[in-house]
Amino acid sequence: MKVLRSIALFLCFVLVATLAGYFMIRFLEDSGESVSERGKGNSTRSSVTATATPTPLISGSVILKKTDEVNIGLLEDTTISNLVDYALASVVQINAEVTRTDAWGRIQQGTSMGSGIILDTDETTLYIATNHHVIDGASEITVTFPDGTDVTAELRGSDAAGDLAILMISSEAMKNVDASSYRIATLADSTQVEVGEMVIALGNALGYGTSVTVGFVSAVDRIVQTEDGELLLIQTDAAINPGNSGGALINTKGEVIGINSLKYSENYSKIEGMGFAIPITQAIPILNELKQLKSFPEEEAGYLGVYIATVTTNISESFGWPRGVYVSSVAEGGAAAEAGILPGDIILSVNGIRVLDTTQLITRVTSYQAGTEITLVVSRDDGTERKEISIPVTLTVKSEIQE
Repeated sequence: MKVLRSIALFLCFVLVATLAGYFMIRFLEDSGESVSERGKGNSTRSSVTATATPTPLISGSVILKKTDEVNIGLLEDTTISNLVDYALASVVQINAEVTRTDAWGRIQQGTSMGSGIILDTDETTLYIATNHHVIDGASEITVTFPDGTDVTAELRGSDAAGDLAILMISSEAMKNVDASSYRIATLADSTQVEVGEMVIALGNALGYGTSVTVGFVSAVDRIVQTEDGELLLIQTDAAINPGNSGGALINTKGEVIGINSLKYSENYSKIEGMGFAIPITQAIPILNELKQLKSFPEEEAGYLGVYIATVTTNISESFGWPRGVYVSSVAEGGAAAEAGILPGDIILSVNGIRVLDTTQLITRVTSYQAGTEITLVVSRDDGTERKEISIPVTLTVKSEIQE
């Protein structure tokens, strides 16, 4: 009997506690409702209710409330497929029969596979941009257009330091190509590219035909060392494979922001997702120069008359100098001396084309014929700070300089 009595008392206690908790919760809910109604400016509530202080919550209690609903808007009717269809019309495949000499002096022959971007056209010629390393040493270059038609192209100009080249195809040769199958590429301002931006790489990967890979911008203004000097590049994790070189890196508007150029591989087998593209805004001045370049004898190549050294990353960080080409001295009577270039100046660009090392500066200057006026931007120390100034220089020939 004592056991039954104890059980009965326990059940009564539980019942009473449950009822008390229920009424307390109802009380709190009613208090909360009055505050909520006050927030809505409900005119039917009395002034006492409207100014009443809510009853404090029991210590340790938790309020659960719904999160605000998310306003979801519809995306524009644009998909990766649509962008690709639009952009691929300006990307071509390139196959070049090349002859090169290896480190041991042996002559090697083979086929270089790459990609190109239809850059411009006029009444007589179609111009295609690609990488220098795609067509370096080429004896014959074949371009395959989106409709599958093969056309022979000629090299208009090539720049090893910038890893860029221009191909040209005559209007007569283009007659067999479906005019509706290709288009001139739409270019973006690559200086506005941001880290984290989605990008799409287009190109003739491994020679299998044009392919598409998607990724993001990992870094901008990345300085990368190549065999021909340093380049300032866009880094992306969109897969860039052999054959993609010279193809387009586009944004989500279908605009070209870069020219696919290289990736870390081979000895870096543990590294993935590090591909690089030449920013299109950086490439255009070089491509325009190549397009308009006139051939001339080597002995008539432009000459500055300066003794120079590369401002490396370590030197730049140590002295607070910008990356560029340091002028250690100036040859008397040379083009640089006549223009007012001074020892201690750091040359930053030639006709708007950035130079990071001595090789790039020499390549830029010698691409012009003696007698041509170019514009150099230099960083000069005025005693308090370094300032950038533009200096017009009329190039001479090397033979005229007394060294």
